[in-house]
Amino acid sequence: MASRILTEKKSDVAVTEERLPGPPPPPAEALRPAAPTPAAIQPPPPPAQALESQGERWAPRCGPDGKPWWESYFGPDYPLLYPEKTRESGDAEVRAILAALALRPGARVVDVGCGAGRHALALAKRGFRVTGIDRSPDRLSAASGARDAEGLDLDLRLADMRALPLEGVPPADAVLSLFTSFGYFGDAENEQVARGMAAALAPGGRLLLDLNNRELLEEADGVRTWSVRPGGYLLDEYGFDVGARRFHGTRTLLVGGAERRFVFDHRAYSEQEIRGVLKRAGLRVLAVYGSLERTPFNLRAPRMVVLAEKP
Repeated sequence: MASRILTEKKSDVAVTEERLPGPPPPPAEALRPAAPTPAAIQPPPPPAQALESQGERWAPRCGPDGKPWWESYFGPDYPLLYPEKTRESGDAEVRAILAALALRPGARVVDVGCGAGRHALALAKRGFRVTGIDRSPDRLSAASGARDAEGLDLDLRLADMRALPLEGVPPADAVLSLFTSFGYFGDAENEQVARGMAAALAPGGRLLLDLNNRELLEEADGVRTWSVRPGGYLLDEYGFDVGARRFHGTRTLLVGGAERRFVFDHRAYSEQEIRGVLKRAGLRVLAVYGSLERTPFNLRAPRMVVLAEKP
């Protein structure tokens, strides 16, 4: 009998319907690490202050390559980590996003952490003037390939979110930060990102910030799950640091006889904390929802979706 388990999406926790009753056997052949593939495009360097926050020493969790976790997490294996995040799911989410933002036709939108463009492409197809930014050359290459194949007008930038606002990008009517693309860094740098998103907005522009519900993340501390993936399995191991208020985990793909390990770590904000972050960034919080569909926010809500406005 299948049971319900917690699984993580871009450091998110969601519920899925399938669970193996116990750990699956490893592949018959010896596990071997996959050979690294050099990126065709080098990501931009982080801002000079990237690894040291104001009055706060903070170091990112590093992957097996010794680099900050986000350098390898958003790569060619991303579709195996999140097979449910397709263009079709992005299109459905965009309908909910547009209902929440009430944008005029042709409005300017900045999608921060756009990845392969699930939302940016759907918005561009609807006639919005969209700029998508992402630090991952692999994910941005996937987005640009889809854009060119479909003949869409979509501005894609290889950039670090800490560099917002970007030169040459006009003030936006809306800024999107979806699926917990906010909170990767220490508190001071996260606030820097919030100020950058606010600066990227035109007066009256709105920010839609989609985060995990911290209450659910705390409950996921110590959870260990197996999931089936094409050609193998995925092992997820989660933890929650109460003192640092950070959610972290290790995700191990066992596919095709190879083992590939990914780690993640992000700040988990309470409603009160994120309201304070946005207020200090110069934004006014209009509403807090429990999903993109604007269901009520409470301790059991699947998400914490914050709608804020620049005066």
